[in-house]
Amino acid sequence: MAYKIAAAIDIGSSAVRMEITEKNKSGTKQLEFLQSPLYLGHDTFTEKRISFTKIEKLCAILNSYKETAAQYGIETIKTVATTAFREAENIEYILDLIKLRTGITVRVLDDPEEKTIIYREILRREDHLQKDTVISYVGTGSLGIAVLEDGLIKFTQNIRIGSLKLSEILEPVEGYTKKFHMIIEQYISTYIDVLKNLIEISEKTQFIASGKEIDLIAHLMNLDITENFFEIPKEDYINFYNSIKNLTPNQISDTYGLSMDRAEILLPSAAVFKILMDFSKSEKLTGCNINMCNALVYQDLYPNKFDKVNTRFDQSILNAATFTAIRFKYDKKHIEAVFDYSTAIFDAINEVHGLDSRSRLMLQVACILHDCGKYINLRDHYNHSYDLIKKLDLPGLNTREQLIIANIAKYHSEMIPLTEHANISELSPDERVLVGKLSAIIRLGDSMDKSHLQKLKKVTTEFTGNTLLITVEVVREATLEDWAFKQKADFFTEVFGVQAILRVERNI
Repeated sequence: MAYKIAAAIDIGSSAVRMEITEKNKSGTKQLEFLQSPLYLGHDTFTEKRISFTKIEKLCAILNSYKETAAQYGIETIKTVATTAFREAENIEYILDLIKLRTGITVRVLDDPEEKTIIYREILRREDHLQKDTVISYVGTGSLGIAVLEDGLIKFTQNIRIGSLKLSEILEPVEGYTKKFHMIIEQYISTYIDVLKNLIEISEKTQFIASGKEIDLIAHLMNLDITENFFEIPKEDYINFYNSIKNLTPNQISDTYGLSMDRAEILLPSAAVFKILMDFSKSEKLTGCNINMCNALVYQDLYPNKFDKVNTRFDQSILNAATFTAIRFKYDKKHIEAVFDYSTAIFDAINEVHGLDSRSRLMLQVACILHDCGKYINLRDHYNHSYDLIKKLDLPGLNTREQLIIANIAKYHSEMIPLTEHANISELSPDERVLVGKLSAIIRLGDSMDKSHLQKLKKVTTEFTGNTLLITVEVVREATLEDWAFKQKADFFTEVFGVQAILRVERNI
């Protein structure tokens, strides 16, 4: 019986890794895990570019990985890169060189994508999670924080202070003090203290620490790790932290037999975990040794199970969007009405809009956040909504999707998207069409609650030929909604070739 085998390569800021895993009748079996140190982040974080010498070494590593994968009959390897590539000014040349010299196409993950992949991999192991949990992912180039409430992600924040980047940023200060750990803690706290004002953490919140440095810390604490999850009591962790906090990188290297590259980032990583454990109010640290390769291989081997995780993650996206809207003092009943009306319209014309479930989700997020700009100013609030949404950290959405949602919110009111608009010109042709379609739908949904009084009840839709008939029942006059709907229906017809009619049945 032929078993399915998958491979993935992760080009990180400090190392290149490849995992090859087999799916068999007993579950999965890791066939290979290769790791090659290569500190690309040193180049990017200090010089903003990756040197040609490092790229030559990277290509040699990738070609050797290809040879190993070929022995298992694997021709295509899913390959991703993260912060070191993402922030390199010469990224286009790097990707081209790698393609020419190895035949490998590298997908550079944006920051939200990177964190989403890890969070998904953690969330699918729900047996290890409490309903209220703070998840941290400390990479060498960035830090991701996700707060779960009742099993769903409520809040996320991505911060550009990974362990290696912290070391590079603060290196000039190290020589000025014997209490360098205090400088690190104070620097990290400037970010975490802001989070304390944005979200309240309950006393019984679990703290999960992920990222390769938690594996190193567990090893240095002589913990025997046999599972993906392991626990460290807070007191034991603090004792370990106190034992290293006054050591220099050279002393750490000598004490633990670590290379200087690893020794330099141990203290920054340990300090991040300490401060986040305090933030979570947890009395223990739950380590999670899941990595990017694990997650990518699982997606290939178990696509159906991955779809199930995605469904749950979609609920988290809507949950986090709602929490964000609450922070901006949203009109809850109006948002719920626009959400329901717009979703009903989307579903009713499913056979003609040509959009998928992901587009439906983006429409729903836009419905939740379309009025958030009113928090800034009622005048031109749709422009403020656009600016705010672009800058949010929303779980499960990549940068392009968030940009699309921002544009949908921008055009939910009066303006029509035109190619001469600067924000539209930066979109691809397909993205422009998507913004036009979804903004046409949300404009109708918003018009149906123009008064913000939720007058329209018992909404039903009937789509026949080129006509969408929306029948509603009202118990009070709805002249404003009727008028607003007619005003917005022309753009809907222009986009879909469908005439939208609102039939109001008065039960007064």
